[in-house]
Formats: sequence, structure tokens, C-alpha cells
Amino acid sequence: MQWFNSRLIHSLSIKASVLVLCVSSVIGLVAGFALMNSQNKLTSDAAIQDVQQLSSLQANIISQHLSSLARLGEVSHRQLVARLNSRYTEQSASELHFNKLENGAYRARSGEVGVFVGASGKLTTAEIQMANKLVSVWHDIANAVIPSFSSYFFISSEQLSVTYPAKLAEQLPATHNFEEDIFYRIGTPKYNPTRQPIWTPVYFDDIQNQWLTSLIIPVYIQGEFVGVVGGDFILQQLNELIISEVDVLTGRQIFVFDNSGNLIYYPDFKHVLSHQDAKLNTELNNFQSAPSFLQEIIREALIKGRFESESTFVVMGDKTVSVSPISDLNWYVGAYDKFEPFAEYTSKLKLSIFFAIAAAALLLSLLVFWFLNQFVLARLRIMFDAFKEHQQGQFELKGLVKDNDEIGQVARSMMAMSSEISGLIEGLNEKIIEKEIAELAALKLSNAVKHSETAIAITDENFIIEFVNPKFIELCGREEDELIGATLKTVIDNQMAWMLDAAYEQLNMGHTWKGDLLLTHSNGESIWVSQTVSPMTEDINGGRHFVAATQDISQIKKNQKKMEKLAYHDPLTNLYNRTFFKAQLTKSLEMTKRGHFSFALFYFDLDQFKRVNDTLGHEAGDELLIEIAKRLVRRLRAEDTIARLGGDEFAVILSGVATVERATAMAIDIQNVIREPVQLSGAEVLVSASIGITMSPKDAMSIETLLRNADLAMYRAKAAGRNTHYFFTDDLDKAVKESLLIESELRVALRELQFELYYQPQVDLKTGKLFGFEALIRWNHPERGMVSPAIFISVAEQSGLIVELGEWVLAEASMFIARLNEKYNENYTVAVNLSARQFKDKGVASVIRSSIINARIKPEWLDIELTESMLMGDISEALHQLDDIKALGVQMSIDDFGTGYSSLSYLKKFPVDTLKVDRAFIKDIPEDTDDMAISDAIIAMAHKLKMKVIAEGVETPEHVEFLIKNNCQIGQGYLFSPPLPEEKLHQFIETEQKNYEALFCRIEQK
Repeated sequence: MQWFNSRLIHSLSIKASVLVLCVSSVIGLVAGFALMNSQNKLTSDAAIQDVQQLSSLQANIISQHLSSLARLGEVSHRQLVARLNSRYTEQSASELHFNKLENGAYRARSGEVGVFVGASGKLTTAEIQMANKLVSVWHDIANAVIPSFSSYFFISSEQLSVTYPAKLAEQLPATHNFEEDIFYRIGTPKYNPTRQPIWTPVYFDDIQNQWLTSLIIPVYIQGEFVGVVGGDFILQQLNELIISEVDVLTGRQIFVFDNSGNLIYYPDFKHVLSHQDAKLNTELNNFQSAPSFLQEIIREALIKGRFESESTFVVMGDKTVSVSPISDLNWYVGAYDKFEPFAEYTSKLKLSIFFAIAAAALLLSLLVFWFLNQFVLARLRIMFDAFKEHQQGQFELKGLVKDNDEIGQVARSMMAMSSEISGLIEGLNEKIIEKEIAELAALKLSNAVKHSETAIAITDENFIIEFVNPKFIELCGREEDELIGATLKTVIDNQMAWMLDAAYEQLNMGHTWKGDLLLTHSNGESIWVSQTVSPMTEDINGGRHFVAATQDISQIKKNQKKMEKLAYHDPLTNLYNRTFFKAQLTKSLEMTKRGHFSFALFYFDLDQFKRVNDTLGHEAGDELLIEIAKRLVRRLRAEDTIARLGGDEFAVILSGVATVERATAMAIDIQNVIREPVQLSGAEVLVSASIGITMSPKDAMSIETLLRNADLAMYRAKAAGRNTHYFFTDDLDKAVKESLLIESELRVALRELQFELYYQPQVDLKTGKLFGFEALIRWNHPERGMVSPAIFISVAEQSGLIVELGEWVLAEASMFIARLNEKYNENYTVAVNLSARQFKDKGVASVIRSSIINARIKPEWLDIELTESMLMGDISEALHQLDDIKALGVQMSIDDFGTGYSSLSYLKKFPVDTLKVDRAFIKDIPEDTDDMAISDAIIAMAHKLKMKVIAEGVETPEHVEFLIKNNCQIGQGYLFSPPLPEEKLHQFIETEQKNYEALFCRIEQK
């Protein structure tokens, strides 16, 4: 640094040189700045004029081309309207041959002209005449239109489409609906009331596999809207309109965008359009894929509207941009400089000039520096260097000692002084260095101990405290003078003071002792600490000392306890959780395997707990669980293990319970305790429990088997009516295995379509005529033969296979009634039962709709049957589901009415058409007067609610007579016919139906 100061900062030659450099630089910079400002103005004006002219030129070219397309479209439109006006007065010269597809669509072709009528449309005589006329028009105008448009088409309001080329009609799916197409909707009276030609937004056509915009012109015949005619303009054609030499000749770049900010054209055209995944009618949305500087230009143009007030504007600080509108399409043409931004170019030019000026100034400064250094400052520097070396202890004065001038005399005197002070300096330096090292080490050690987060104390060999750091004082809660002179035992809990004796033995052998202790705070609180005591080296007097390092681990201990509690306890009820329960169950099984130990495993949940949650809220449900847990703890023994496994599921291990009688008594006690009223914050509730019981070692010797057995027993208890208990048995195990086997075979049956529908006739009791049928499923098992629905329907419900099975039944029954009504020209109905699992499925309405559409039946031919119990859960959800189904136009019935839980207040809200009286109320008529009264009441109530009534189980003439007398409209039962397969049903309709019509004649005569 001294060399730097003397040679550079304080040098006269350097100062003079720097002055010359600064003056020269300032003069050069001022001149260069004035020159560049003049050049900037000229170049900037030229660039602004170029981009403005270029954007305006390209906008005019594109606008003129689109206007010519619009004029061409209007000419074609007039020819088409003129030809269509004649379709009511003359016949077509050529006739098309329409091919009907399986799905109801029609296609035809004449040369390169294609015709398509979708499945949702109708091919009437008028539509055929229109198609023939349009094909003739298309052949006439094709040569004039197609060179300008990639395709030309007409779409009628009746879903008739005529296209050129033909592939547009041939590749449309049969279910295609033109009402959803943007190129049709935009020309309808709703969206184009002025009837003017209009361009669509840019969208994707998956048949042409192109992004395009279409010119759409509505077609009106005698003031009535009949459709639209349109032509497609593919965006790739913009390449032919944009001047390809623009960037080569002018260095400018052209781009096109719409009023939504989407990029229509720029040099990387294909990349921009292919970046977006698209299908038919997908509108262009590629703003985010455009380069960032183009996004900024588009924002400035569209959001701030800068091009409206400025012919050109600057974005991102250095890009000059001009934007010109194309009004017909709400498009805009932009131009900007493709080459290096002008500001950057001028900056580089300025930098070059400045460097040249600086170099000239530097050269001039070096010449001045050489002159002063060589002829004025040389001797002064020699003297300065000599003094500097002397200060550093080096006395190499070179040739100065030989000179006889004043400098030589000073040099010789300094040489003499150096020999006298050299020894003193060296000795003093050594002492200073040693002292500094020692002081620094002591200071570091003192600071480390003082600021350490470890509590440190130094004791003598008797554990008398001699030193403590601030952390130790804080940890003990005592003053320093209280601790100094006291023994270490005074701050350790009395119960652990003995551990210092063990520590002393280790320290005497020269080893370090470590352990966890309880430290006593002055406020009486005990603190867990990790203690390390190490022996120190003996002092100069031969005394021994120990250093004790103490770490506060109280938080770690608390966390350990919390973790143990979280790991093994349920946070809501404070009962054991599933993890601890399984561990205890494992221990119990191990004790059982050693002999002389038995236990019972209870597995239960609370009946109707979900209703408490749904009606009173989850907080009330939590209160209920906490109270039940307290009751179980009070009732059961300390040696029993009680756990909450999740939700409202509980499990208990009853140690030493070896007999069924004792387990039964315990189960009854638990049920009695749970049945007692529970007072919650919002209400008093009553709950019960269904308990499954398994015994060990009698039933099983593994955790998985025991839990499975208890679970099976619990569900059997629920099936038995709830609020009871059930012991696991071998028969229960066999039933489960049989259920699993049926489930497996059901999956095969669904895959191989082993099912068949039988149909039981329903008869109009007023006329004796056939009214409809109820579809009943049968399983034709390849080995078991016909399997009863009572066996496999419940298994299908539990496994979820009922959903797939129900979809098949709906589809098959819909196709059946379509065939039957077509053959006999009737309006018979078919009733299909929905399972509870199907009804809860959110997509059941869509499944029913698909069955109706695929079978092409009237919705009212389909009768959806539900049971009362399916509707009495979540009423609001059931109403919503019923409304969705009823909106399809189908009939709806409640099956087995009167056998389940129902509410008349809800019944009147349900959109139900029919009540079906269960056969249980019909079979004993007229002997059972109670059944007669109940049936009469149900029929009367249904009539008051404006519902039809169907009686099931009609088997005798007396049944029919009673039902007719009480105005029951429809009967169903073996008196008329058992369920029949479809092939036998035709014989019934044609012949056997007359067998029971005589019965109605006899009843009428009475």
C-alpha cells in the first residue's frame, strides 16, 4: 500500500498525466455526443417511416383479398338462393342416391360434392329436393369458387349439409350436430339478426387438419331462415399474401394478430399454430406461445390502444412498431425492425467513438508523464526509495552512500544507527508476538464459554463449583455467587444425586462420564439435561479439576412423550389406536400360544351414527364418540384393552374371557351402557351398538383371521336388525366363502353375458288389455343352471357389480320394448328395477338416457322402479336424483309399497307416477280383512296423489274382483302369466291373452 501511495497517488508525474487525460477526454466526449445526436435523429425518422409504410401496405393487401373473397361469396350466395327459390315449382334434373347408415344418418355423393344428414336430422322429401338443387348449384360454381376457398358448404336448419369437396361430408361422424359448430351458429338469426356476411373467428377443422376462418352468409327463402352457406379461408394462404422479400429487402418483420391477442401469422407460422392441441370448433388461443416481445407489442396495441393515437410507437425501450387494422376480420398487421435495435446500434457506435477519444487522450498523457519522470522526478524517487527501504529494515542504499551531496551524508548516518537499534527491535517484536498470541487464545476461549448455548461449570475434585458460565446460571435460576462454592449436588434432583458417585469413579480413572439427569431450578421445577463431565489437566499446584457440560433436553423429553401418545392413542377419545391395538392383540396371541390364556375379541360400531353426524353435525358426532369412550373405560376392567379403530368403530380385547356365556354377559353390559341416553350440546340422542364376537384360541390364532372373523360377525349382527351381538361360526365363514365364489362367477357371467331377461305381463284391470311388462333378470349358470336372483343380487350389491349389471338390464329392456312395440304397433311399457347402489350413482340419469337413445324408444315406454328404503336416506339428494331421472320423460314407480319405512310428507314431493302394492297385502285377500283394509287405503291414497296403482301377486279371480271394486288400475301376477322369456312372450300376446279376458267378462256380469 505504501508503494502504491508513493508511486501512484502522491506522484507529481501521475497527477500531471491524469489532468491532461481528463481534459482531452471531456473535449472528445462533448464533440462525439453532438455528432451522434444529429445522426440519431436522421436514422430514427427513416426507420419510423419504413415500418409505418410497410404495415399499411400489408394491411391493404390482405384487406383487398378478403374483400374479393366476400364479393365472390355473395355472388355464389345469390345463385344458390335463386336456385333454391325454384325448388317448390320444378323438379331436379338429377337425383341423388342416399345411403342410410346403421345409426340413422344418411350420406350421398355426386362427383366431388358430398351430402350428409346427421342422426339428429330427418331426410324428408323437401330435404331431398333441396339436396339435389344444391348439388346442381355446386357443380356450376365449383370452378369459380374453389380456387379462392379451400372448401365451400351449405348447412340447413334441418341438419342437411352439402359440401365441396365431398370428403367434408363423408368424414363427419353420424352423430354430428351442426348446432354446436361455430361456422353454423354465427349465421343463425340469434347471432346474425342483420343477415350480413360475417367472418368466423379463427378455429381448427380436424377434417382439413387446418386452422382457418370461414365466410358465413345466412340463407333466407321467402323471409324464412333455411341455413347458411360458407367458404373456408386457410390461414396458410396468408404466406402468399405477405411480401416474401420484406425482411430481405427492408430488414423489417411482418406479423398478424386478432382482437383477442392471438397470433395469426409470423415467420414461424406453423410452429405457432401447431403448438395448440385442437379439435373441431377449437378457437385459436396462442397468445402465451408467442415470443415475449410480440406479446408486449400486442398488449400495447389492444389493451392500451396505442396505434389508434400514434402511427408508430416504441415498446420494450428500443423496438419501433407500426400497427394497421384489417376491419373486416378485426385483425391487425404489425411491422417492426428485424435487425439489431437502432438504440443498440447507436450505443455501439457511441462506444466506439468514446474509446477512440480515450485512447488519444491516454497517449497524450503518457508523453507528459515520460517527460516529467525522466527530467524532473528521477532523483527525488531515488531518495524516496532509500528511505522506504530503511523503514522496512533493509539498508541497501545502493549508490547513495558514495555520493558527496546531502543525500549521501544522510545515507551514511542511517547505516550507523541501524546497528544499534537492530537488536532491540528484534527482541521486542518476539515478546509482543508471544503476548498477542496468548491473549488472543484466552479471549477466544473466554468468549466461547461465555456465549456457548451449553451450560458449563468447572469444579474441583470434590465437585465444588469454581466457575459457571451465563447459560449455567440461566439453567439453574440462581445467582452466580450462590453457585460459586456450592457442590454440584445442590442443583441436581435428590433422586439422581447418586449418579454423581458413579461419575466420580469414571473420572478417577481418567474417563469422561455421560448421562441424563434431572436438574432442579430455583422455582422447584425439574429440568431434564444431558450431562457430560470430563477431567482437566492438573494445575501448577497439582490440583485436579472437572469440567461439566450441560445441555437442556427437556423439550426433547416432552416431544418423546407426545410422540408416544400420538403413536398409540386416538387424539379424539384418548383411547388406544389401531397401531397399539394390533400390538396388544399380538401379545395376547403369543400368551395364548403358550397356553393357559384365552380372550374374547369384540368388534363393534354405533348403529345410525351417520344420522347423528348428518342431522346434528360432526361436532355432535365427536361429542358422542367421546362420551361412549368414557363409558367403555368406566365399565371395562384395567386389564382389558379398549381401542378406537377409526370413525365409529371400536374394538375390545377381554382378557381371560374363555366362555361364550361370559362373553355374552359382557356384550349385553356394553350394549346397555351404550343405549343409555347421551346429552349432547344440541340434543339428547339414543344410540345402540352391533357387536361381532370371536374367541381365541377357539376361532383363530392369527391377527388377520381374528379381525376378519369379528368383522364378519359384526355385519351379521347388523343384518339381524342391529342393537344385538353375534358370535363368529363356521357357517358364517362358509357363507362368506360362498359369497366370494358367487362374486367371482358373477364377473365371469358379466363378461360372457350369461344373463337373460324374463318379462311378467301387467294387465289393465279396467279393459282386460295388456298394459306392459316388468323385466326380471335370470342367471343361466353353465353348471348350476338357473340361479335365483335372491342368491346373486345381494352379492352384486355388496361387490358393486350391480351397477354394470343394471346398465345391461336397462339397455336390454329398452331394446326389447322397442322391438315389441314396433312389431305390434302398441305403446306397451317395460318396468326396470333400480338397485340402491345404482340410484346413488351420480351417472344413473346418463345411463338411462343412453339406453333410451340407443334403443330409439319413447321415454314414457320405460318405467323406472324404486323401493321406499332407497328414498328415505338423504331426502334432498334423493329428490335431486329423482328430478334428474324424471326430466328424461320416463315413468317412475315405487315398488313393494307399504313394506318399508316411508314418510307421507316426502312421498307427495317425489315425482312418482305409480305405486306398486306389495304381494304381501294381496295374497290373503279376501280371507284377511286387515290386508283388504291396507290395500284399499293405499289405492285411495295413490288416487288422491294422482298416481296409478299396480297390484303385485294377483293369483285368484277374487283378487281381481277386489282390485276392480277398489279402482286399482293394473294387476300383475301368476293368474295372468308367470315371467316369460321374450320368445314365449309373443305366443302369450297372440293367443293366451284371450284366456284371461273371459275372466273380466264374468266379473263385469256380476
